[in-house]
Amino acid sequence: MSLKINEDSIVYKLDQQYVITKLIDYNYVFAKNTDTGEIVKLHHTELSSKPIQEQKLTIDDYSMIPKDKIEDAKARLEAIKPLLNINSRREVERRAKEIGVSPNTLYNWLRRYEATEQLSSLAFMAPRGGKGKSRLIKEQEEIIDLAIKEHYLTKQRLSVQRVYEIIYSNCENAKVKPPSIASVRRRVKKISEAKLTRRREGKKAAEKHEIILGKYPDGLYPLHVIQIDHTQADVRIVDDEQRVVLDRPWITVAIDIYSRMVAGFYVSLETPGFFGIGQTLINTILPKNELLEKYNLKSQYPICGKFKILHSDQGSDFKSIDLKEICEEYGIDTVFRAPGKARQGGHIERLLGSLSKYIHILYGSTFEKIDRNRDYDSAKEASMTLEEFEEWISILIVDTYHNKKHSQLGMTPLQKFEEGVFGTATQPAKGFAPRIENIDELKINFLPKEKRTVQRDGIQIDNITYYSEVLNSWIDSYEEIRGKKIKKKFTIRRDRDISYIWFYDERVKTYYKIPYRNPSLPKISIWEYKAAVKHLKQNENRIYNESEVFAALERMRHLAENSKNKTKQQRKLIDRANKRKKQTKEIKLLQDKVQEIGKESQKSLNENTNNFDWFNEEIIPFSGIEEYSINQKEESTKNINKNIVQNFDNELPF
Repeated sequence: MSLKINEDSIVYKLDQQYVITKLIDYNYVFAKNTDTGEIVKLHHTELSSKPIQEQKLTIDDYSMIPKDKIEDAKARLEAIKPLLNINSRREVERRAKEIGVSPNTLYNWLRRYEATEQLSSLAFMAPRGGKGKSRLIKEQEEIIDLAIKEHYLTKQRLSVQRVYEIIYSNCENAKVKPPSIASVRRRVKKISEAKLTRRREGKKAAEKHEIILGKYPDGLYPLHVIQIDHTQADVRIVDDEQRVVLDRPWITVAIDIYSRMVAGFYVSLETPGFFGIGQTLINTILPKNELLEKYNLKSQYPICGKFKILHSDQGSDFKSIDLKEICEEYGIDTVFRAPGKARQGGHIERLLGSLSKYIHILYGSTFEKIDRNRDYDSAKEASMTLEEFEEWISILIVDTYHNKKHSQLGMTPLQKFEEGVFGTATQPAKGFAPRIENIDELKINFLPKEKRTVQRDGIQIDNITYYSEVLNSWIDSYEEIRGKKIKKKFTIRRDRDISYIWFYDERVKTYYKIPYRNPSLPKISIWEYKAAVKHLKQNENRIYNESEVFAALERMRHLAENSKNKTKQQRKLIDRANKRKKQTKEIKLLQDKVQEIGKESQKSLNENTNNFDWFNEEIIPFSGIEEYSINQKEESTKNINKNIVQNFDNELPF
């Protein structure tokens, strides 16, 4: 479901219908009660696109829809695209005549799509009879499909007229009544342009065609075009517990080209891939309230909602099938910049470069992109954990970058976004982007998926077993593929927390959360689990069961805790050794100086030293000084890193 918060939009609060009369700010609207005529002030979070009893609770999986149904849905969407946001009976009738269906059919497609703005809403359409319904018999359908596949979608590039002649001849031979040429033309129009180019001109031509169609786009309004890319930050991160140096984090950033606001971002130590891109796009689409509260950010972060175009380079992670399917479902067009055309990604490249300049002032910066401070030890100076770095980046983006005057805009990104939403004296308001209401469905669709069978004890992934009563009806299910009976595989999705999985139930067409079969197992991440498996394999080269892996994980956690305490002691010893080393150098210099004075002075000094009773002097303990100095440095470093963005005086060219 998709919620539109703009003037004249029909919305609901629970089961009461309202019409929005005015946008007040980023959080409130004035709306008129359609029953009483009363105008009230409503918060955005109170609104929905349907009354509460009609709201969708299930979680669909777009990837589970049969390919032929998806092709039908795409054809229907192409048919109604010119009519979206146009309320004209004449235009509907003209378009209906153009594509050979009834106006009522087009109205039906429009209502279905505008209610959700998801492609899947057009995939399953119940036949209504009359005009617009296919009257072809099964034999005619098969002959048409075969001719299109073998003669039209080939490098021969036969015309529709020539293909129809082949169909007519084949029908005559099979003693089947030939269809009309209009029926064949309608079938051909359902073929997507991308598929047609790929089959007739090849894969490379299809990719070039994609690029040509998607020339470098300019944002016409907020969330019209989003550019996305990754960069590895030039700073080292330390572990939360032991403060052991880990690695440089990756940042995936999405920028709104119209306003130059950071629409969403994601920080992680993992190499960028589908998961990281998915989390960035989720953060782009959803409201930012949780982030603002988590890090106590001072500025507004209003950008959210569904965007129209995703612009990226041609990396394999951006061109994955899973990402393409999700973008298709939510009506997002994917555009790739041409190879070697870095300037087409200028907005995101410039932003990432500016962020990097700020990052270089952090303790632990690697300085890999600027040649200075050759004696600087980034590993030794590293002090920030991943969460602290995420907080620092959040402050930089939300409280600093969004409020700095942008040299190309002539105003701040936040001001530009506000202009686009609310309008100016010379520019009409564009309003808010549509908001996706089924958040669980959105989040699950962006998770990596796998296929697994359901065994008697549940579902097993990486030697971990998951079980719930929901699985009982699917235990030992079989399906027939190419005449062979094999175990049926089901779609599974898993998040970073692997204490549960999402199981797609094909009968009710929704996802269920399935926990560990053994409820006593701890909540862990996939990265911890893989580390435990690696730890075991270093000793024996074999497959390990669930209990052995979790036992190893528990041992590793105990070792980490002990290591933490040992690390403190070790750091004390190192600090003491450094002090002794420093003291030895000073004594040696002093002795060298003494030798220059002369024998008499040296003799006098030695006599004084020998007569000095060391053991009669009070010994002043200094235990705790090293601990204090370490804690003081860590606390000082943390405070500097947290406030450094607000105190940084050098102007950077955002």
